[in-house]
Amino acid sequence: MEMRKTSGQQGFTLVELLISLVIFGAVLAGVVGMFTTTGHHHTAQEMMVDLTQDLRAVKQLMVQELREAGCNPEKKGGIGFQMADTIQPAKVAHDTAGNSIHFTRDIDNDIDAEGEPDGILEPDGDADDPNEEIAYYRTRDNCTGTAGALVPAGDNTRGCLRRDTGGGGMPMMPNVTEFEVTYFSEGAQIVPANNNLSRIDQVRVQIEAEVPIPEKVSPGARTQGLDFRVWIRNT
Repeated sequence: MEMRKTSGQQGFTLVELLISLVIFGAVLAGVVGMFTTTGHHHTAQEMMVDLTQDLRAVKQLMVQELREAGCNPEKKGGIGFQMADTIQPAKVAHDTAGNSIHFTRDIDNDIDAEGEPDGILEPDGDADDPNEEIAYYRTRDNCTGTAGALVPAGDNTRGCLRRDTGGGGMPMMPNVTEFEVTYFSEGAQIVPANNNLSRIDQVRVQIEAEVPIPEKVSPGARTQGLDFRVWIRNT
């Protein structure tokens, strides 16, 4: 029986297979690296966008509430910027100082004639209704667990920006590295004291915060800040 010989048909040699595997591995490594880099930049971009949005939300609320500091249509005494010892009893234990803001406003009596919440904003001559006494400050923690100690102005330690209306400081924003407040009266900077709180007509707020994972973001984009002034309407 005669065996037929095939011509022009040859398989891959071992060397060719090894070369193919090396090339395929290099291509695969490049693709994986591309997706890893893309995911890294995506995460970094998300963190920067979130940081921007958080700062804007904080500013919006603070500006709105500071503009109402000292709102006192009934012309009662003791409503405006506060020291913790000027209200007895005080709902929040923080001062009007370089690292905290404490103020009251008379905007709502909160209840109707039957003693039920009425949903209507109307002053009643005091500042002891919900959201009428407010403090902003930064604590030495990251908004989880028990609140830490008050962080001094000028301390760049990461902390939690909090808003307190009498029920304990509620977390507003983590990873805050600066929260500093400056007060003015008729264009001149003043140091708040019990005898000049009613003269405050302008407040400057400086806030700086950092992304949660700084090492994933280029050094120049890890932090963002706001520097704004609020003119007090009710002085």
